[in-house]
Amino acid sequence: MIDWKAPRRWAAVACLLAYGCSTMREIPRGEYAAEPQRENVKVQTRSGAKYDFDRVRVQSDSLFGDQRVDTEEGSFEEYRTTPLALDDVTAISVRKLDWYRIGLVAGVAAAVALAAVLTQQKDSSTPPSGGGCPKCP
Repeated sequence: MIDWKAPRRWAAVACLLAYGCSTMREIPRGEYAAEPQRENVKVQTRSGAKYDFDRVRVQSDSLFGDQRVDTEEGSFEEYRTTPLALDDVTAISVRKLDWYRIGLVAGVAAAVALAAVLTQQKDSSTPPSGGGCPKCP
């Protein structure tokens, strides 16, 4: 019979590593144009509007954010570009992996797996309850 519990555990660890270990980091205003393009960006404006962009490009005094548009037709991804003046932008945050959290989660997962393996080996190495040789009467 197939033990479905083991793949579920590894899937849970993979989900924790993939989704639970990313954080939003705010970019200082002087570094907006340090990279030509950024992905997974949140932008807040002076008017209080908040935007979630898939990609952002900063050129001179403007910011161009691309949002994916859900369409039912075709197999191509469509994007809507929103231009914003940099003077109107108050904060830009980028989603990035937090390697400290990834190491922490991976270390805990490895410790739990090691403890489970050692516990199973200990249980399988105990002698039978008869106390003697299995061939003896």
